[in-house]
Amino acid sequence: MNLSIIEGMPSMFFINLTQGSVLTGFALFCGANPFELGLLSSVPLFGQVLSPFIAWWAGRLGRRKFLASWLAFVGRGLWILAAMLPMIAPKESRAGLLILIVALSSILMAGNGTLWTAWMGDIVPAKERGRYFGLRGGILGVVGTLASLLAGFYIDATPSPLDFQVVLGVAIGIGLIAAMLLLAHDEPKVTTVRLRLKETFTVPFQNANFRQFMVFAVYWTFSVLTAAPFVFPYFIKYLGMTYTQIAIWTTIASVSGLLFSPWWGRIADRAGNKPVLQLATVFCAFLLPGSWMLAQPGIIFPIWIAAVFDAFVWGAIGPAQFNLALSSAPQNNRSSFIAVMSAVTGLAGFVGGLISGVLFDWFSSLPSGEGYGFHWTNYHWLFLFSALLRSQAWRFLQPMQEPGAWRVRDMISRLWS
Repeated sequence: MNLSIIEGMPSMFFINLTQGSVLTGFALFCGANPFELGLLSSVPLFGQVLSPFIAWWAGRLGRRKFLASWLAFVGRGLWILAAMLPMIAPKESRAGLLILIVALSSILMAGNGTLWTAWMGDIVPAKERGRYFGLRGGILGVVGTLASLLAGFYIDATPSPLDFQVVLGVAIGIGLIAAMLLLAHDEPKVTTVRLRLKETFTVPFQNANFRQFMVFAVYWTFSVLTAAPFVFPYFIKYLGMTYTQIAIWTTIASVSGLLFSPWWGRIADRAGNKPVLQLATVFCAFLLPGSWMLAQPGIIFPIWIAAVFDAFVWGAIGPAQFNLALSSAPQNNRSSFIAVMSAVTGLAGFVGGLISGVLFDWFSSLPSGEGYGFHWTNYHWLFLFSALLRSQAWRFLQPMQEPGAWRVRDMISRLWS
């Protein structure tokens, strides 16, 4: 469990230096249009569609450690091609090639994530998962902050494309170290049921409780991805924030996460993951898009508040969703259950990301204007649309059963008292 925190640190460096504002900025440098920005955010999720094949392969092998490490090593190594794009590709084709590289890497990394999730379910005792993953998430958030700060300062001070190339190069090197650290992990022996390929896809749908959780996960992922691809473009292009300012935003979120994530984890260990997830998705629907929309060019203080809100809601949603997936999947075939959930949510996120680009263009034809110092744009229409979708996600968790879980109203009452 301690080694997983250590291994997670260089992994978080790689993630923060190849996603978020860095990837958005590099895509804009490569000439990506709104549709391509939406596609770039959604192809990593589409990569999850192939996760059941990876789970089936791992079932044939009977072990997960070597395969998980190999997938991480190759998936992260592919980013070398992305860093070389300004030197090897004409400008008009760079955005398309970047999307292709991200898609190929994401297929491998999605397989790695599926195996790692099932693997950690065997390592971390169920009664400690909330606290452990809350603590792990908080620590890795601070590490990610350091990565974002260094990248933000460097990108603002260095001309393009050298800035992005150096940042991606550092990310690749650190990410490969993390892939090798996976080989040092303990891998408990677990009796697994060897499923045929068809059964790998069908058996998880036969479990009514897990099927209901997948319904929630599909809806939630789609709701989030209808707006997520345009959050950093909104910061960079509309609000005019620098990469250093975005790094400061990440710092505020990460430091806040170090406080909120363990707190939510302790609550989930007592009250259950289901009520925590229901309450946090409602918070996410109103607090995040609302605070983004209050900001205007030259008036970005609501964005700093949004950073605290981001830590508050995702410090609950991330671990609770992760733990609820583990607890609702049977231990003897957990890899295939997690893989199928990864596939269906990945497909939902891919569709959401594709639609976000179409919606962004369509919303530009709707009324916009300025009043009382506030300017309404297609960004605001998109964020409002996503907020309305997110606000209904809790309903899809209602039929799901979690042994010992409290009702949301009881949890709120206890928190209040």
